[in-house]
Amino acid sequence: MIKKIQITLLIIILVLLFLGCNKNDIYDMEEPQIKTQQKSVSLRKMSDLEVIKKCADYLKSCGKKLTFEETKIIYENNQTSSSLCKNKDNQDVYYTGDYLVVYFYPHSHIEHQEGIIKVFISEDGTVLGYMEE
Repeated sequence: MIKKIQITLLIIILVLLFLGCNKNDIYDMEEPQIKTQQKSVSLRKMSDLEVIKKCADYLKSCGKKLTFEETKIIYENNQTSSSLCKNKDNQDVYYTGDYLVVYFYPHSHIEHQEGIIKVFISEDGTVLGYMEE
């Protein structure tokens, strides 16, 4: 008789636990705000690796083979609308505001190395263009 009561009590407890752990409660939770915020990229929120990858992808799309030993990233502000660089179509790019300049220094062990490549990224995270020194 005691075993029947214990088994019945155990089944009731398991049923209550099962009903208390309803899967719908998990999905009713509020979505994180990060997913619903702006889709554009801000310069201040990009990591160095994201910036370098964005620049490397841009240079690759321009047909440049990028081999570098060191990089330098500088945050600058252009007060006047002056020409910063050339775009893919070899046209001057005029830009006013905050931007990044990413310097790619050539690898010292490569014999046919090119000069320093500078890539310019606008405040919203789009690549403006590049220039070689």
